[in-house]
Amino acid sequence: MSDKNTTVITGAGISGVHAAESLRKGGYQGRIVLMDRDRQMPYDRPPLSKEWITGEVDESSVLLRDPAIYEKLDIDLKLGVEVTDIDSVRKTIDTKDGSSYEWEKLMLATGSTLRTLSIAGDDLQGIFYLRRMADAIAMKQHIEHVKDAVIIGAGFIGAELASSLSQLGIKVTIVEMASYPMENIVGREVSEYFLDLHRRNGVDVITEDSVTQFNGETTVEEAVTAEGRRIPCQAVIIGVGVSPNTEVSHPQLEVEGGYAVNEYGETSVPDIYAAGDCTSWPYHGSPIHVEHWDHAVNHAKTVAQNMIQPQSVPYTYTPYFWSEQHGSRFQYFGHAKRWSKTVLRGSIESNTFTNFYLNDQNIVQAAFISNQSKNALPVRRMIQQQKAIDPDALADESVALKKMQRRLI
Repeated sequence: MSDKNTTVITGAGISGVHAAESLRKGGYQGRIVLMDRDRQMPYDRPPLSKEWITGEVDESSVLLRDPAIYEKLDIDLKLGVEVTDIDSVRKTIDTKDGSSYEWEKLMLATGSTLRTLSIAGDDLQGIFYLRRMADAIAMKQHIEHVKDAVIIGAGFIGAELASSLSQLGIKVTIVEMASYPMENIVGREVSEYFLDLHRRNGVDVITEDSVTQFNGETTVEEAVTAEGRRIPCQAVIIGVGVSPNTEVSHPQLEVEGGYAVNEYGETSVPDIYAAGDCTSWPYHGSPIHVEHWDHAVNHAKTVAQNMIQPQSVPYTYTPYFWSEQHGSRFQYFGHAKRWSKTVLRGSIESNTFTNFYLNDQNIVQAAFISNQSKNALPVRRMIQQQKAIDPDALADESVALKKMQRRLI
């Protein structure tokens, strides 16, 4: 299939769809081929652990775009297609079905891949990973008659599922290896808050333990832990994290925590770009990797602009994600692998607070917001400005965040 004036995008998830749409709306006149190994029409993943699993929205509501949009924008959508080889000299991409596509530019938007467990009994029915729509459909059908469920991993997906299943009247037990779930992201104080929130809402959270075996005839009936706990269950959902999907490879493609890209989304191979969860990108002078919906969208849009006009728009995004659990809405801005101090604004006991993560120069690196959406905009600006802030003023709710000036100690 020969057409040099073609942009190929591998991966029709959030990044791939937004990139294709941005290319066309940005004036790109060439052919756009958007391909994915999944056979489902491109869909949004966040609702799968929330509104979709609880029945608040139907399958059509989680589609990223109405199917007619792809035809309207002249986007050649190819589903059930798996990439097998990239030739950067001939500028071709080959697929498992024997097809070959020539490209002018190529975007890798392959997302992330699930980490899996391999333990005794993991082939029993009723054990799920939630990544694809097919997983969500199978899980939703199975849990209709489930009374007890075990969730392995207390990350945000596991926590959201615990909230959703509890809402459906299912008794949920979370098993987490760490002493405090997500402590490396939100710190001890907020981690303790999460534990309390779930326990107050009827979820049994077991920490410092791990599941080592599943028992049952054909369907899972029990999860056994390293500490000897035997937890009755008719369903298990495993959420032990994801890794950047870098299976689409090339010897010259630099991979380090994802496809390594510069501020324009360019990889180490000319005319090959990458966007979204599969990348490692520069943030405040250091490469980082995040797996957030907001990043996937904005990175794809920015990289698409640079594919049309090379190196025209650097990506200067402030990482952001949100979560909804047990009726509360949480937002997180910034990126902090470590911090010197935290500053709490508001009251954890009231479920309404903002927790700031500062470096040793009293510059806010990140912030976690609980049920205080009004703080979102000033917090984002504060992180973008990277100016020192008086911690006492930060904690004082009588001092408006939006009016807070640079306050050096």
